[in-house]
Amino acid sequence: MSDDPTPVLTLELSGEAPAAAGGAAIRAAAVGHGLPDGRAARLEAVVLQLLIESRTREALSGATGSTIEVHHDDHNLHVVVRDRRLPLSPEEYRRSGTRRLADQRFVDHLEVTADGEAGNVAFCTVSLEADAIHRTASGGHVAVLDEQVDPISDEIAASVVIRPMTAEDTLGVARCVYRCYGYSYLDPTMYRPQQLQRAVDAGVVRSLVAVTGDNEVVGHIAMTFQHVDDVVPEGGKLVVDPRFRGRKLANRLGLARLELARELTIPGIWIECVTNHEFSQREVIALGGAETGFLIAAVPATVEMVALRSASLGRHSLIAMYLQATPSPAATVHVAERHVEMLGGVSDRLGLDRTFDSSIVAPVEDLTTTVSALSANNGVAGVRVGAIGKDLLDHLDDRLEAFGSLDLSVVHLDLPVHDPSAVWAAQEAERLGWFIGAWLPCVAPTGDVLRLQRLAGRPVDTDHVVLARKEGEAMREHVLSERHRVTHSAS
Repeated sequence: MSDDPTPVLTLELSGEAPAAAGGAAIRAAAVGHGLPDGRAARLEAVVLQLLIESRTREALSGATGSTIEVHHDDHNLHVVVRDRRLPLSPEEYRRSGTRRLADQRFVDHLEVTADGEAGNVAFCTVSLEADAIHRTASGGHVAVLDEQVDPISDEIAASVVIRPMTAEDTLGVARCVYRCYGYSYLDPTMYRPQQLQRAVDAGVVRSLVAVTGDNEVVGHIAMTFQHVDDVVPEGGKLVVDPRFRGRKLANRLGLARLELARELTIPGIWIECVTNHEFSQREVIALGGAETGFLIAAVPATVEMVALRSASLGRHSLIAMYLQATPSPAATVHVAERHVEMLGGVSDRLGLDRTFDSSIVAPVEDLTTTVSALSANNGVAGVRVGAIGKDLLDHLDDRLEAFGSLDLSVVHLDLPVHDPSAVWAAQEAERLGWFIGAWLPCVAPTGDVLRLQRLAGRPVDTDHVVLARKEGEAMREHVLSERHRVTHSAS
């Protein structure tokens, strides 16, 4: 690629525009930069073939176009073709017409790759030197899908099995995520097969997939440990191919994940369910889960699900839920009196043995310890308190100052509520604008965690949410009333 990142030509080609228009523009640009007409014609053929092949792949609404950029330096002309259609695969690229043209030295270098959430990218290079030695493409990384299949039959639905994900499944997972979310899914790892497999190999993620009889991945679910020493994982990354909705596949995946947690003697799973529909909430409730919090502005407004558009007018909120897998020991939870009735009801619904204590006990030493985490792709940062000390407020001030240069929408604060000083700590945090978000039983090695949330001045929408039952509505109202109380108290 040129040292100068600014292209000399950028062409936005809609899905309805003739592909030949893109090829012709590139040929004219190539001739204008000194490429002989014959070689410019061969470059045009490669770009045209890339555009034609891209249009055979599935595209979500609004993702049918392509972008073409031309860069140049003293020796080479570089053409970059991008699309945001279904992710490519190496095998199909090797069988593509573009690969054959590259093998015939129509361009000096061609690399075609699925670049994660950025979509599919092809890099073409042609030497501007008359005596250039033509290089052939050396394999690339990706390819094209067949045209979209017909709606599934009962026979295909019956062939689906659920099993642990293998390395061979990771590309299929990326394609499944695309079919459901396009390229708007929050976790970029889900579009990058090698990164996903590394997370599985490291034990940070445990994935299950739903596959058809011919091994097409049509569903995925996982358990993810946010901190290396967490006891309870987050249960997320649930994706079901839109063609398979209504087939109880999400329920089967959720049950399989719960059975895996029991096999591993994990106490439970906490889950952040979307609120643009109630389906995922109902799946957790059916397995014995309950609502434990309401996390405001946790999801960018850009995240969309195919056929499940939201009326949200800002960042989306999530309903936090907990699903018990194996019995956990009795524990005392230190929270303010105003939370006891709400969390006590949640504890009863989950069958947890919890005693609630609202005594305010200040720490006697300066020993606060924290760990920070940042999710740059969704504007959320988190601070996990390990030990509570008298210096908590100064410690939190320092963390907020460190986050100050980042464009954050919300900062979460996890307090260890086994600590008798947790009620005092929550009161101190309120002075900086934190209020209750969710109760996460058994998550940390020391026990339960109370997640507080602090919002920035971003537009948020807490009205256009869909909750599965009255208990979820009650949790939402409790959190919103606390937001109102803390906001007015701080002002």
